[in-house]
Amino acid sequence: MEALLGQCAQQSVGPANQLFGLLIQTLLAAQCGISSPDYWPKDYGPTALEKGLEEYDFIVVGAGSAGSVVANRLSENPNWKVLLLEAGGDPPIESEIPDLFFSLQNSSHDWSYNAALSKHASKSTLHGSFWPRGKMLGGCAAINAMIYCRGNNRDYDQWEQMGNPTWGWSNVLEYFKKSEDNRATNIADAKGGQFHRKGGYLTVDNFATNEPFVNDLFNAIKELGHKEILDITSDEFNGFTRIQGTIRDGTRCSAAKAFLASIKDRPNLHIIKHAHVTNLEYGTNREVVGVKFLINEKTPLIARSRKEVVLSAGSINTPQILLLSGIGKEKSLLKLGITPIANLNVGKNLQDHVIIPLIFTSAKPIPMEYDESKLFENFAQYLMNRTGRFASHGATNFVGFVNSVNGSTDPYPDVQYHYFIIPKGSPKSSYVPLKFQYDVTVSDSFLESNRFNDVILAFAVLLNPKATGKVKLLTTNPLDAPKIDPNYLNRIEDVQTMLRAIRIKQQIMQATALKDYGFQMYKINIPGCVNHTYDTDAYWECYSRHLSTTLYHPVGTCKMGPDYDRDAVVDYRLRVRGVQGLRIADGSIMPKIVSGNTNAPIIMIGEKVSDFIKEDWAQHTEL
Repeated sequence: MEALLGQCAQQSVGPANQLFGLLIQTLLAAQCGISSPDYWPKDYGPTALEKGLEEYDFIVVGAGSAGSVVANRLSENPNWKVLLLEAGGDPPIESEIPDLFFSLQNSSHDWSYNAALSKHASKSTLHGSFWPRGKMLGGCAAINAMIYCRGNNRDYDQWEQMGNPTWGWSNVLEYFKKSEDNRATNIADAKGGQFHRKGGYLTVDNFATNEPFVNDLFNAIKELGHKEILDITSDEFNGFTRIQGTIRDGTRCSAAKAFLASIKDRPNLHIIKHAHVTNLEYGTNREVVGVKFLINEKTPLIARSRKEVVLSAGSINTPQILLLSGIGKEKSLLKLGITPIANLNVGKNLQDHVIIPLIFTSAKPIPMEYDESKLFENFAQYLMNRTGRFASHGATNFVGFVNSVNGSTDPYPDVQYHYFIIPKGSPKSSYVPLKFQYDVTVSDSFLESNRFNDVILAFAVLLNPKATGKVKLLTTNPLDAPKIDPNYLNRIEDVQTMLRAIRIKQQIMQATALKDYGFQMYKINIPGCVNHTYDTDAYWECYSRHLSTTLYHPVGTCKMGPDYDRDAVVDYRLRVRGVQGLRIADGSIMPKIVSGNTNAPIIMIGEKVSDFIKEDWAQHTEL
């Protein structure tokens, strides 16, 4: 403590020095209270290295949004022994603080992928679109923006119509509710509790801040005929709302906090951290009987399962593990010297929500609930009370869903909007160019936009992309990243939807309700678009192709579908075709991407597959 107080302590006669020391001790204790190492489940890795691994009933690969759920639900049966393998470790303190979610990108807690460079999209990025993926307990649920969104009923009814029984809206709604502990009474109890519940593992609540400028935005959207909706996760899907988040008492409620920390002492669940799964282990008759993995990317171990392996490694790592294990297209596997086990279209059908950033400068300061310049006061408030600016992330909870063709008369949106308010000269102005890895010219232009003005940064999101991409192996080294080709904007329908989205956003920002702000669209310096007349459709198409990037929602690479679907990798019970003892539970099984943020749907998938597994094994005599 004396070292912390430094030479200033020598100038004190005593009481002031004691008070300063008490203040520092209090803040340090408050910091430890946010994310104590004891909060998270114990790492079974050291025990496994010392004593070897026993045999388990189930092995779950990946402690992300679905894997955390599956590990929890399967270990509810005390007669089943469950092993959960996670490539990362415990979430850092930044994961717990909502306003710091961007800081986790491109850190040791991130897989830090890049999509391949493309002629059609992301043309002004340095290495192709940057794709963060969570690498820690909680996976992407520990690195995302905590938005709680389900999509809409048509999304899931389409899944069922594509040959996937029990995946319609009325069925999956019960699984959304099964997880949920909704603490906002006005939403939890609305419409007779038909769409929400209290008492589940996953805390859902309103974000802590209500930026006053959002009220002006609501007035603007209503002026243009769009609807204000209380709850976009119920039975209304087209409109603007203050959306809820996976938030608990001012901190992130990731899937790991909800489903693993709450059962960390359950004796039949072992969790090994820093365990990078490399291959599946086979028995006779193409039966999966375990997995091979590396602890800390160097020490090899094999874990064996009596019943099933469940892959929940995400839409990039799950297909990579399958391909490395001989499950994929035979021709491609043979080229890499991999012995084919099952001939399936693994890695195809990749879908993602493409976003286009749009900047609007304000002629006057934009009112904000908290003064961002009071950094230390705001952070001290958060440490002591879990309230204030750091307990939320500004206007990000204001979200819009719009049908760009039919407007508010159509119940189903094809475009989504996210917002950030960036005060003049704020360090946050560097988030977009730094995290999205734009080239120097574009990055400098982003920074310039905020130098003399407050700005609104709006992201236009393509909800229902027509183009699909793929994930494929480049090498047989499991530590090498696979090739990610999202194929953004390779269908003209997708480009046309983005152009409509940009025009709608221009109209909103020029509404009478926002007139006093004098918003002007900022022209980003894009050398590749200088030959197009500004504000023409040709210009905005060029703009979209240069600045398009990810909303971090890759899905679909291990498609769910019926036997007659040649692209289907898993059946409707999420069993991998052509092998025994293997299922997939993550966003890779989505046949079509949902019309909204994907974290809540992936948690729902974990809940649903857990019941499938319980039902299937309830028929066995050992239970």
